[in-house]
This record gives sequence, C-alpha cells and structure tokens, in this order.
Amino acid sequence: MKALNIPTFLNIDLSFEMSSVGRRFGAFFIDLAIKWTYIFAVSAVFSISFDVNTTLLAFIIFTPFLLYSFLLEWLNKGQTIGKLLLGIRVIGIDGNPPSVSQCAIRWMFLLVDAYLFALFTFVNPMFAALTFFSPLIGALFIAIGKNQQRLGDIAAQTYIVRAKETEWSLDDTIYAYFSKKKADYVPQYPEIIKLSDRDMTIVKDLLQKSETHVNHELAQKLANHIKKILSIDSKEDDYVFLNKLLEDYNYISLSK
Repeated sequence: MKALNIPTFLNIDLSFEMSSVGRRFGAFFIDLAIKWTYIFAVSAVFSISFDVNTTLLAFIIFTPFLLYSFLLEWLNKGQTIGKLLLGIRVIGIDGNPPSVSQCAIRWMFLLVDAYLFALFTFVNPMFAALTFFSPLIGALFIAIGKNQQRLGDIAAQTYIVRAKETEWSLDDTIYAYFSKKKADYVPQYPEIIKLSDRDMTIVKDLLQKSETHVNHELAQKLANHIKKILSIDSKEDDYVFLNKLLEDYNYISLSK
C-alpha cells in the first residue's frame, strides 16, 4: 500500500498509509445507503403522521442529506460513518484532522466528483441513465493522481489515509506529561513554543519509548537538532533536556 510522508518542522516525517480505492468506494456507498435510508424513513413518517407544508418537509428531509458529509467530516475529525466502519479518515496537508474550510471545499466538490451526471439531468433528462456512473469521475482522479486525490481533495489539500496511523489525541499524549499547572513553574526554554504540537508529540513518543528501550543516539540527534534550530545552548543530558522542553512547551501552551 502506498505511503504518504508529511514532513514536520523537526525534519522527521509523519508516515501514513494511503487508503485503497476500494475502501474509499466502500465508504462512499455505505454513506450513500445511510443517506437514502434516512430519506425514505423520514418521508414515510411525515407522509403518514403529519400534515405539513411541502416546502417545510423538503427542507427537513434534504438538509441533513445534503450536509451529511460536511458535518460528519468536520465534527468527527475526518470520518463519516462509512469511513469509520472501513477504517479510513481525511487528514489535512499537515497531518491534522481537516479544518472546517477543508471539509466545506471537499463537500462542495462532491457535486463534480460524485454527482455530476445527476446535475446534468436538470439540463437534459437523458443524463438520468448515467447518474449511477457519476462516482467514476472521482474514482478516475483517485486512480491516476499521484496522491490518490479526487478533485475535492486537491482543492482542499487533503488526503484519505488509514485511520490507524492518525489515532493521536494531543490531550492524551503531549499534555499527559504536564496535566496540572504549577503556580511557581518557570519555563527554562521559552523558545520551544515555536514548535508545533506534532513536533512535540515526536519528542514525547521518544521519551515514552525510552522507558523500555533507551536510544541514546536518536535522543542525541533530536536534542542537537532542536538546539540548532532554536539556538539553544544547553549542556544537560539529552533525555533531561528533552523532558524539560516538553514540560516547558506544555506549561506555556496550557497557560495561554
């Protein structure tokens, strides 16, 4: 399976396994089935139980249907129900969950990637016979593209990856090292705030692994690299230095 490598400020790549075309198609059709099941269920309930205005009924029915992908990818960190079931998710170009604007762009481009022929039926009913083949437009771009992106992904600068590589919770990782503020704590290396949460997660991961497998060479390289890019002069032991950096970063971040 193709890998996607995203560089960080520390020049250490984050590696993600790209989703296969089959998983993406599977997730798409699961979501499509969920949306149409919702349409039929709500239509049946309202047609039997209530006497409501047709416009209001259409609004109630179609708003969740139309906004399904946008809302779930935004609120559920890049996963619709279909993507969740098949173990894939959307990430941004920096490896983080997609922003609201990225989710909106991906959602708008679905009109081209998955529903283009359906839109053409409003111009000429003859296109109705081709509606089923609309998702093939997005599939074509995914198949021939360098990073398996449909038009919506290219425009939004997003990727679809296997979820197991992106199950990071910053609250459970970085901040677990410094969950309680100390009133008298004074950061020794305030320059560390120039790094990102992702960068500091790399530091945290190294320190956690050192509890069972000490890697002095990697710790030295990482410590020296940080000292160089942040112009820090320190003679502390590499592991002591990295732990101090992590505490300083978390204290400053939590104090904002």
